Amino acid sequence: MPRAILRTIKAHRTFLVTMHVNPDPDALGSALAVTLFLRALGKKVRLINDGPCPAWLKFVPQVRYYETYNDKIKFVPDVAIVLDCGDKERTGKPARLMGPGVKVINIDHHVTNTAFGDQNLVKLDSSSTSEIVYGLLKASGQPLTRDMAELLYLGILTDTGSFGFDCTSAQTHTVIAELMKFELSVSGLYRQAYETMPEKDLKAFLRLMNTLTLHLDNRVACLGISRRQAAVFSDGLDVKDKVFGFLRAVKGLDVVMIITEQEKRKTRLNFRSRGTVDVAQLASGFNGGGHKNASGGFLDKPLAQAKTQVLAAIARII
Repeated sequence: MPRAILRTIKAHRTFLVTMHVNPDPDALGSALAVTLFLRALGKKVRLINDGPCPAWLKFVPQVRYYETYNDKIKFVPDVAIVLDCGDKERTGKPARLMGPGVKVINIDHHVTNTAFGDQNLVKLDSSSTSEIVYGLLKASGQPLTRDMAELLYLGILTDTGSFGFDCTSAQTHTVIAELMKFELSVSGLYRQAYETMPEKDLKAFLRLMNTLTLHLDNRVACLGISRRQAAVFSDGLDVKDKVFGFLRAVKGLDVVMIITEQEKRKTRLNFRSRGTVDVAQLASGFNGGGHKNASGGFLDKPLAQAKTQVLAAIARII
């Protein structure tokens, strides 16, 4: 399949690159790496996503190529390359640019991927989309640059939980070894990806964690975040990532769920599991999906009602 995708890339001139809404380092890193690759080939390419780039990710190389979708964009690509998305709808508004005649290339590693592309490079055994993109770029024979290496390293680093998740394989470490030949600042990248909490956010974080509740014989942790609570944090802070990182150290938890108020009657759901519970299956019942150990979804209900419904669904599973 990589060879077929490379033939498609060679045969066309104009490309849209996009990813899931509210991108994480794997989505953004892989998308920017593909963008740089296409530019090196002399292609016309635009990276357009639904919503602005998260402030905490603006340190990544070549983020200047990131564009936020707006209705005035009339771009008509020959090919759309969609990265780190289980289905096309997860791209949000950029899906409007994938009209009839636009060939869609789907590159992903999520078990819930629907194979929505005309060409699908979906590898469920890969640690990250960035790892898959590395293989694609390597197969092209086009030299990687230091910026590409840094972008892909960040994607793999964060999607493997700093190489602590079960998705980390021997191949993952082989890819990392190749990327590190570019003399990346490993400690610097780690600090930029993880050590981002100012003092005022630390105090707000501690107050928020005091609202955490435990359920089902302390096997499930639930944290609800209202819009008012979220508003006190710095724009550049990924609060949910900090919560998940903190709770990974707690013995006995099978599932951690964070429910975030998006609107008065819309709640975002994020799940993490230690492997005993398939949270991708759980999320599929809530308009979402992801991995066995990390997934997300939505409910068109207020925060409190969403919490009750999701806890009931978890209780049926475990």
